[in-house]
Amino acid sequence: MFENLRNNQKLTLLIISLGAFMAFLDISIVNVSLPTMAKFFHVGTSTIFWVILIYVIVLGSFVIAFGKLAQQKGYKKIFLTGFLIFIIGSALSGLAQQFDFLIIARFIQAVGAAMFSAITAAMVAIYLPENVRGRNMGIIATMASLGMALGPVIGGFITQDINFHWIFYVNVPIGIVAIIVGRAVFRETDSKPGKLDFVGILFIFIAQTTLIFALNKGLSYGWTSIPILGSIITSIIFWILFLYQESRTSEPILDLNFLRIREIFLATIANFFFNMPYAGAVVLLPFYFEIGRGFSVSQSGLALAVMPVAIMIVGPLSGILSDRIDPNRISAIGAIVGIIACILIASFNPSISLVFMAIALLFMGASVAIFNPPNTKFIVGESPMEFKGIASGLVTTARMMGNGFGTAMLASAAIASIFLHGEPNNTMTITPVAISAGLHTAFLLGAVIMVVALIFISLTRKNRKPNKNEVKPHDSGFVSFHHES
Repeated sequence: MFENLRNNQKLTLLIISLGAFMAFLDISIVNVSLPTMAKFFHVGTSTIFWVILIYVIVLGSFVIAFGKLAQQKGYKKIFLTGFLIFIIGSALSGLAQQFDFLIIARFIQAVGAAMFSAITAAMVAIYLPENVRGRNMGIIATMASLGMALGPVIGGFITQDINFHWIFYVNVPIGIVAIIVGRAVFRETDSKPGKLDFVGILFIFIAQTTLIFALNKGLSYGWTSIPILGSIITSIIFWILFLYQESRTSEPILDLNFLRIREIFLATIANFFFNMPYAGAVVLLPFYFEIGRGFSVSQSGLALAVMPVAIMIVGPLSGILSDRIDPNRISAIGAIVGIIACILIASFNPSISLVFMAIALLFMGASVAIFNPPNTKFIVGESPMEFKGIASGLVTTARMMGNGFGTAMLASAAIASIFLHGEPNNTMTITPVAISAGLHTAFLLGAVIMVVALIFISLTRKNRKPNKNEVKPHDSGFVSFHHES
């Protein structure tokens, strides 16, 4: 029925772009609804953050793995299966009446998102002509930024005018269309022999989850309590097990030889630390807007959209500059702007002017746009040929891990400050003054974290001289097609 759509370039680009759009939309669309969800599910502030945390933990754990799986099983199969799992998880999230059920549904949704978002860049190279690859990569990046920008706005209006369950239901019809059209448009790629390191995936997932749990619940349970100390010890054990597994398996998720390249290691660590404060901003600011300022949910969504709009405007400019100047210098400027943004946000109070607030949010969004594109270009560009694919996945993994740890750390700092003001961990009773105090503490910590990112990126140098023996000629990087029956 749809055979005439096969290899249609416009539809191909549309469906790949849709994957990037949906993955980032579902990170940001939930943030503005967190206060409403906390009230609906009758959970505390620290607990409701797990709606975000479980999503970014899964993305941080599984992205590289699904990139490898797509090479082994076929890109079309993994991409469309990801959309199917994503819409199932979305529908279940919308149906959730208990918080535990919602977390399980979000886990399922995130697995699907990891499957298709892990391979969007690779699919541009595989399915679309090389002479327009740069332009199409730019369109994909713009669609991802658009998803981040529209998420708070769409989420705010849906939550206010309908109910928050529909922020999940909207994914279902879009996902169904993507599956139907994608099935017609894409050819399957040849499969490659290989195996997936399921043990490594399990180890990194447990290591991340237990450490983030400790950071998120340390204040509630007590930092010296058995659950928290047990979680920290468990995390350390599984990080060690993960590194051991990756060093001994024949097909690791992450080749540790890659991280032994000094410049790549430093730039990746800078990436991880830099993205922590921004993640804290997108989950903490809705509480400030709605409780500290009395904004409606839709107004909160519009305010939160200032940051990703700044990313969309400034991002292309930083990309152009990084073609002419050392990318690390551009990223260092982004970190400096991020430090300023954190200090500005730390000064928010219930009576701060809207103009000052908008300037602070623009600074935060601009810092992300200035730092991330050059950092990505440097990591991928400086990587030896045999590590190019791993480098792309590593950038996303470091960013998502930074999001998870940043959300947990800045939220814990904010909640600790709220407790010091004598306020309970309950969104129904927190006062505007306490919320502002929490924001102050969290973003002073965010400024310190940005300084750490600045130090690492400043230590990174361009033009690493590659070892001729690093490039292995057996893998050309091209993927062939076979016709479906």
